[in-house]
Amino acid sequence: MREQDYNLKNLTKCPLCKAKYDSSQTFVLEEGVSRTVFHLTCSKCQSALLAFISEGKKGVVSLGMATDLSVKEAREMFEKPPVDKDEVLKVYKYLNNK
Repeated sequence: MREQDYNLKNLTKCPLCKAKYDSSQTFVLEEGVSRTVFHLTCSKCQSALLAFISEGKKGVVSLGMATDLSVKEAREMFEKPPVDKDEVLKVYKYLNNK
């Protein structure tokens, strides 16, 4: 069984309406050796979820987070480079000068 398939078994129901997720509405945004990030859209209530699944020494850990991002928007976010410390400092200085 592929790691991705195993991770998908942990994401079977919408946390809001409890409907079973349709695999056609489940997209992998990022995949690594021990972690996978999914975007899921419930076909019943249309709510979206970002799901982070990681495998550690003590088992599999998952974190689901409701989002208003579409699959396209989420993909765009995951393709961007990470925010660096200089950008964070620039925003901090801007916010404190107001």
